[in-house]
Amino acid sequence: MPTQCCVPLCTNKGGHRFPKDSILRKKWIQAVKRGEHKWKPSSRSVVCPNHFDASDYKTTTNEGDPAQIRRLKTDSVPHIFPWKSALTPSQRQRRERGRKLQATEDSRSAWKDVGANVEISLEDFEQEGHENDSGMQPCLPQPIKESVDSHSQTDFNGLHARDFALNDDTFHKLTGLISYNNFAMVFATFGDEVENMNYYYGWKPKMDLEDQFFLTIIRLRMNKPTWETAIMFRIHDKEVSNIFITWINFLYFHFKDIDWWPSRDLVQYFSPTDFRKKFSTTRVIIDGTEIPLQKPKKPIAQQATYSTYKNRNTVKALIGVTPGGLISFVSDVFGGATSDRQICERSNLVNKVESGDSIMADKGFNVQDMFINPNVEINIPEFFRKKTRLSEKSVLKDRKIASKRVHVERLIGLAKTFKMLTSPLSVTDAPLADAIVTSAFFLCNYRPCIVPTDA
Repeated sequence: MPTQCCVPLCTNKGGHRFPKDSILRKKWIQAVKRGEHKWKPSSRSVVCPNHFDASDYKTTTNEGDPAQIRRLKTDSVPHIFPWKSALTPSQRQRRERGRKLQATEDSRSAWKDVGANVEISLEDFEQEGHENDSGMQPCLPQPIKESVDSHSQTDFNGLHARDFALNDDTFHKLTGLISYNNFAMVFATFGDEVENMNYYYGWKPKMDLEDQFFLTIIRLRMNKPTWETAIMFRIHDKEVSNIFITWINFLYFHFKDIDWWPSRDLVQYFSPTDFRKKFSTTRVIIDGTEIPLQKPKKPIAQQATYSTYKNRNTVKALIGVTPGGLISFVSDVFGGATSDRQICERSNLVNKVESGDSIMADKGFNVQDMFINPNVEINIPEFFRKKTRLSEKSVLKDRKIASKRVHVERLIGLAKTFKMLTSPLSVTDAPLADAIVTSAFFLCNYRPCIVPTDA
């Protein structure tokens, strides 16, 4: 006698039994939403065909002949329910891309198993003359360090970075990085350091390290509150805080340890052609940027962070970029009441430049006296100084400086696509301002350069 479908509100009889694979079986249980506490399907529990669509069934047999009997694909999961709207064509396409990605990961795992039992050396190929036509060295595809199976072992069912590996546009909108491959490259630069991090709350989350980095960048990019990020990743909000605070501090120290300051020869080599002709000795272009801050409770903190320029509480940082578009200097942050000159004095920019260099800046950086000893020239627009008008020569020079100095503003604008730099930092995020600003700006160095080569 046919068994009734186990999906709530469904009265159909007969259907497909739950799969034996534990991972897929768990997905089916979560999908049908029985509601009972720790409900488990029996050997007679079925899900009727009304909860699947045509893409869930095989169209051919293993021999390639047209299928005469409707059989489910090995990765099919019921998804059509009374409480859910039908899938749109774009959603079906995403499902198919996800299946293809899963198939790719499965094949990588299979290659890994084969490679564990078979040793292949380049010497074997050279001795036997097995060299391919392209001249490339033969190699086996290697999976990323954390395999897909590790997700299922941790009961983590939220967002994964790999879910968007085939959709560069969505990945860029979520993280600011141009693709998953770009993201994986940045993650690979961390090396083994990520394995030994001391987490803020003292306990290590179940999430993969790659997905923890993914969560951190999404918070930087989207500026989602902790509770909303917790819903997106299906974890507790305290775990979000544990991951974000730990990782943002890790990024801060990691990027600070990198020597971003290029040599004079490299700066000139990568300078745009027109820039090199007009300002050949320019080592760095500097400008200040302000990040909004929620009004502190203490009056002293209010006074220290209040910016008369922005007419609100902010924190300030000094940003330096090369003519070629590399962010080479990011100072620590200071209260909004701090002047640009004071930030220059407190930063170590004076120790980085060399005799014969020149610095390009805006009018607010009246710091020529600070760079007399290292014999560094400051290119800034000319002040009126009680003049009624500027000479033609001064106007032309100011226009040249303005046309080149705009590159630093463009790169600051690029960094502020990380929305955490444009929305007021909360009381909990304010102590992390140094790490947030540093991480957001140096992450821009992993994106395509926005300064044209002929600028």
